Amino acid sequence: MRLFERLLFRYVLIGVPVLVFVGCLISYAVNVPWLDDFEVVPFMLFNWLHEADFQRKMALLWAPNNEHRVVTLKLLALVNYYVFGQMNIKWMIWQSHLYLIPLFGLIWRIIPKENRLLYFIPIPFLYLNFQYFLSSFWMIAAVQHNLVIGFGAISMYLLGKLNARRFAFALVFTLLACLSNSDGLFFIAIGALVLFLQYRFKELVIWLGLLISVIFMFFWKYPSMSYHETGMAYFKLHPLESVQGFFVFMGGGFDFWYREQSTFRHVETVFVGVVLVGIVVWILVQFIAQQGFREILARWRTQTLTQAPMLFVFSMLVFCLMNAVAISILRSSFGAYVFLIGNYKIYPTLALVFVYLLVLLSGKILPARMGIVLIFSITFWIFSIGNSWTDVKERKQMLLRDYASIRNGGVGLGFTTEQQSRFGVANVLKYFETKGMYNAD
Repeated sequence: MRLFERLLFRYVLIGVPVLVFVGCLISYAVNVPWLDDFEVVPFMLFNWLHEADFQRKMALLWAPNNEHRVVTLKLLALVNYYVFGQMNIKWMIWQSHLYLIPLFGLIWRIIPKENRLLYFIPIPFLYLNFQYFLSSFWMIAAVQHNLVIGFGAISMYLLGKLNARRFAFALVFTLLACLSNSDGLFFIAIGALVLFLQYRFKELVIWLGLLISVIFMFFWKYPSMSYHETGMAYFKLHPLESVQGFFVFMGGGFDFWYREQSTFRHVETVFVGVVLVGIVVWILVQFIAQQGFREILARWRTQTLTQAPMLFVFSMLVFCLMNAVAISILRSSFGAYVFLIGNYKIYPTLALVFVYLLVLLSGKILPARMGIVLIFSITFWIFSIGNSWTDVKERKQMLLRDYASIRNGGVGLGFTTEQQSRFGVANVLKYFETKGMYNAD
């Protein structure tokens, strides 16, 4: 009876952050586009419906949004139109969060079977919080980040399996990740590294041969090369700012004081970033020291260097680190607080989860010590929810007020009066309303 009660309590404990997160998505996601949302959904769909030429329709899908090509996002908008007859921003936010099912499912599978339920409990508390609430309730950020993480995670998990069929599916999911957000391209390099570590050179050649072509296609008529060149030029002049920015970014999941611009925010996030990266480096150094280079080389040649669960964790951590490197170099010219933008924080929060999994799979966490981990993860979750709940509610009210202002000839939703007139923001929304395809709520 005690075993049943213990298992029931653990399942209920897991369900708490899941139910709260889902409940907040239902309650606070609103069917109102904001700023960049317009370019990739209302404007794109409006132009799609009024464009007769097939090639120009395809060009609409391939056209970049800033430095990203968000093809899967636009396809999702078209699916909602052709299947449900709606242009619904709220639905797209909900649909993008389906990525949590494969992400949590894959994490569940890699956790050791013994005490699996106990070891899984911290995951939803660490990840389903409001630290990155802008990525949860802003449509374009939600779809971009959620899909690239979901597709990339599936791809890296499949790639860790020594199976030709799964390799083919890994190619497909990596392609989808690339078409979801620019950082999806990182999975090409990460996948190549995974194949190299598995001593799979035949698949490595196929992987690079097929996916490098995707890189060339991605940067064809790419509008933001000058922006990247400016970022690189600034980095060469101020490299230490990017080094600091790297650790600030990695510690961004603990940026609870985002309402103010203070030195404390940087000191605190740098400290957390150093700790997280330090744990990864420490475990890697320990592995090399324990095995020795000769043993590592021998195991590499026999495809026994590391197991699929560790490869999956390693690949997702590298993905988070590559995002930190890219942002710290390309964004540093925008100021010291750019690394702590709300929609970026999903990546350091994801890194926190996979650092925990890395420590777990390395055998550093015993069941007896899980009480400390559980207290930390639950406290982190409660503090995050309590800290940002008001902001999430106020953002919903702001969007509804701005929508009413736009409909009455005013300004809002990120547009000035001149921009609203130039882009025809109100006219596009009224068009979908009159067609019965859109209703703000």
